[in-house]
Amino acid sequence: MSLGLTCSIPNMEFIKNPDEEDKFIVVRTLTTRSSLQNSHVKGENASLFVTDDICFTVARVRSRERYYELQWSFPEEIAFFSSLILGVHPDYGKIFIFPVRWPFYLEDTGQDLSKEEFLIKVAGKIKAEISSSLETSNYLNNREFLPAKFIDASYKYGNVGLSKDYRRFLFDKIDTENDLLIRGLSHLIKCGMLRQFGRMFFDTASLELYISLEATLHIIQERLRQNGMQNPSNKDVSDYLLEKFGEPYRLDRYYEEFYDDRIKAVHPDSRFGKAMFVPHYVTDLYMLYNDLMRNYEFLITGKPKCYQEFEFSESL
Repeated sequence: MSLGLTCSIPNMEFIKNPDEEDKFIVVRTLTTRSSLQNSHVKGENASLFVTDDICFTVARVRSRERYYELQWSFPEEIAFFSSLILGVHPDYGKIFIFPVRWPFYLEDTGQDLSKEEFLIKVAGKIKAEISSSLETSNYLNNREFLPAKFIDASYKYGNVGLSKDYRRFLFDKIDTENDLLIRGLSHLIKCGMLRQFGRMFFDTASLELYISLEATLHIIQERLRQNGMQNPSNKDVSDYLLEKFGEPYRLDRYYEEFYDDRIKAVHPDSRFGKAMFVPHYVTDLYMLYNDLMRNYEFLITGKPKCYQEFEFSESL
């Protein structure tokens, strides 16, 4: 499986075919559709590099035998993107990660991906690689998906509440071998990507959320089975989650209103009637997105509202 370009950096061996390696480093630029914090996030195994002209992530990735033609990122990247998104204090803004489809690859020689010198060198080589490719390859000619340096656009930054310790904690806790967790987080990220295109795509964004919601249902069912419950029902899942979050009320079904909304979105003619356009409210999309962020935080850490145990500082 090959998902991108190779990248040659002086004093580092480059990979022509990452599939031949047990592990490698993925370097993925972020488009100007992203909405970010204005500071780096550095870690030995994954980092976010942020400047006005180019933003990108680097992540150490392990090779897997399974191939999915519609795979758009690697599990380790999904884990890192998720730690960035979920790691923002819920009362102080949001960030949205919008990566390019085609990354660069580096040989993994045990580099510390948090080193400033390494990240600056990578930034320079990305710019050089893209500059040389633009003239000769249609592969990179979709300017919508280029870093700010190459188009008349800029990255968007917002006020967000940050905790390096909390993000590191989340990243370390995400099990990249858990198919359901990675699948659900992947669709949560893609919902945020579609939101960046504006209200015309909110109906499509809601479909990503419904898949992400479905993943949480099955994750909790698995946990209930592991705890000795046979054939846990939809309602059992709902009761479990509401109890964990200390909610006094109970529902007959897991997120019952949103499952009805999914029927309305997917079926133009359903038991709810015909609809010329998707009959949703934007605020419902926001509400479910916010709920899922906290639910995934709980499923990852085992603690509801785990962010409350960490100190946050506000960043532009």
